[in-house]
Amino acid sequence: MTELTGLRMYSPERNGLDPDRLRHSFAILEGWIADSVVPGIGAVVAREGRVVAEAYFGTADRLTGRPVDDQTIWSVASVTKPFTAAVVMRAVDSGLVSLDEPVAWHVPELLSGTAEDRGDFVHFRDRITIRHCLSHSSGLPGFSAANFDLRRAHRPLPDFVQSFARAPQLFEPMSSHLYSNCGILMAAEVAGRVLANHDSPGEPVTSGVEAFHNGFAHLLHDLESVSSSILPPEAWSGRIATVVDTGQEGTTWEAANSAYYRSLGIPWGGLFTTPRELLTFLAIFRSSQGGATSSGRRILSAAGAREMVTVQASGPDFDAVVAPELRDSAASASPRSAVPWGIGWDVKAGKRAHPTGDLTSPATWSHTGATGTLVWSDPVVDVQVVLLTNRTLGSGWTRERPRQAMFSNAVMSAVR
Repeated sequence: MTELTGLRMYSPERNGLDPDRLRHSFAILEGWIADSVVPGIGAVVAREGRVVAEAYFGTADRLTGRPVDDQTIWSVASVTKPFTAAVVMRAVDSGLVSLDEPVAWHVPELLSGTAEDRGDFVHFRDRITIRHCLSHSSGLPGFSAANFDLRRAHRPLPDFVQSFARAPQLFEPMSSHLYSNCGILMAAEVAGRVLANHDSPGEPVTSGVEAFHNGFAHLLHDLESVSSSILPPEAWSGRIATVVDTGQEGTTWEAANSAYYRSLGIPWGGLFTTPRELLTFLAIFRSSQGGATSSGRRILSAAGAREMVTVQASGPDFDAVVAPELRDSAASASPRSAVPWGIGWDVKAGKRAHPTGDLTSPATWSHTGATGTLVWSDPVVDVQVVLLTNRTLGSGWTRERPRQAMFSNAVMSAVR
């Protein structure tokens, strides 16, 4: 088989993987570069927490021709969400908050406004819990109507908190599934406010943003992630991969690429990181590591890590014709009768047409990101995968063909 420039393999056969089949899976990725499907790729495959192969293909920046390498930092978009959930879970582990507490106990702004502003389910608004927010079962929409206006005006994150808190509730909690950045931000705000109260007891807390950002930074520090941040410094600009096909090119508020966007510290999609450092995070959820890194550093309790990858809600997709303007992405043409979700993680269960492919087990948990990113772990075979690109999913490259699933299938076919 032809050698692939940019591919490194580390005795996969010793870890129960067929080296030729594994090499073929990475050849699929190199084919994406050759066919101009995506500009750049960084990918890592691990078995039992040990890296068996990694590859860095293509260009990180089309304009300059800067190549992708193992030092490239990627905007991972919604792969941020499980990290945000972990910040919340660390507060749960510390006894500062419960997943089943109503969000409004900590963010009373959730109850403000008029009934007309909040839709038909105003009487359920005080029932929205942190668990609902982290499992996309709260009834809150993808975004508030003011989302783009706030970005165009370069407003700070606390303004998004106030706007998202006033977004309409579209259904009773747990009755449906609707992917909700509003919910993720509410959970992050709760974590920030309880952390701020803990650090400065007795002082009024009107915003949790700074404390949440500090909590996120502490999480990354404990993971020993030196090339990861929700607030990437300007000095990293020469390492960050430029995302193409954002639909916002030339604006000062462009997702992923603009200085303004990178300065927000967005809990639902602002993380910049590397494949190897993502793998370190994935590994703490392996049952044998029980919430700790491979070096033994405790990140979450074993119970907290287990809870995050356990199904919390499995309602059907919410009605596709309601509030399309408030969604994070277009509603599915084939609504699902059940959409299982954990705490921050997408649990595969019985889902079909899933980015983790046809061969991963129902226990597989994962997350995708709008910048063309995917991470997953199948606990049955103890395989972990990180696949990062710098072309948005909105460009359609995973709709033309289910490319992420096809790569995942090829990886799974290598498992002996």
